[in-house]
Amino acid sequence: MKDKIVSHRRFLQKMERDLDHDFSNGEYSTFISKFKMYAEQQVPDISFMEKFYESLSNEDRHDEVMEYALLQMNEGVGNYDVHMHHLLKSLLKQERYFEVIEFSDHLMEEDIPQRFRIDVAAFRHEAKRAMDKKMAQVNEPETEARVVSISEFEQMPDFEKMEFLRGLIESLDVYNKDMIRKAVPAEHNYTCLTFMLLYLRAIEDQEPINVLKIGQEIEVVPAELPELEESPLFNNVRQLVMEEVENRIPEFRDAAEGMLMSHAVHCYPVFPSFDDEALYRGYMSELYDMLNLDHDLETDEAVIDWIRQVEQSMA
Repeated sequence: MKDKIVSHRRFLQKMERDLDHDFSNGEYSTFISKFKMYAEQQVPDISFMEKFYESLSNEDRHDEVMEYALLQMNEGVGNYDVHMHHLLKSLLKQERYFEVIEFSDHLMEEDIPQRFRIDVAAFRHEAKRAMDKKMAQVNEPETEARVVSISEFEQMPDFEKMEFLRGLIESLDVYNKDMIRKAVPAEHNYTCLTFMLLYLRAIEDQEPINVLKIGQEIEVVPAELPELEESPLFNNVRQLVMEEVENRIPEFRDAAEGMLMSHAVHCYPVFPSFDDEALYRGYMSELYDMLNLDHDLETDEAVIDWIRQVEQSMA
């Protein structure tokens, strides 16, 4: 029996050497086949699982990445964050951006490690940026504005609403104005609501309208609203935060910028009442705390409360 055990271990060690060789030489298809045989003999080390994910991805076998990741998570084999990382990465490569955002939003509600939370935020930001770019590249005939009913608009998924609104803004369509104004009070997605207001601003709507966001109800005249880029989170605060991030934690640049951008879009046109310096210190304090990094920033508790209130309203 002892000889059989030793022989089996040597067999597995040889398989591991072969797997490392195949992966290092870019023989991904061969690696995939051997890995499946190896996994039948014992539970693979997480390092081999990651190479398996990378090999499947390099072979454009993204559905298999998702199937394997979901299987590992359902079986509770551990390394949840690694499997979810590759699942989100696979969805991104398939340009399934809305699903990445949905998964990310659900993950943000869970008690996950802070570094994984930053990783998830980076994936969400990349998906959002790619989605925006894709919408911007849609050619004019496809984005030509159409008149829709309020019930048709309310039944659209959030992504379709934003794509539709983007088309209205680009074409300066005025025929959907009344429908959008009627839909504003019932819209609970703050990002969609921002696009609705930007549309009304683009067509210079002069009629006042009430907007409820972040626990505040304000009356605005769309034509008099500022550019989205004029939000303090887009300008001075983002510049201050990004300079600090670049100097101390450059690997989290995308996640930090994604947080500021998403907050700016989420809140518009309800701008925080704090000055730029206070907001900068608040956001950096939150980022450092998420990463368990020491800092000596003096922060206003009201700013921290506001940032967390925004995060909670995005859940």
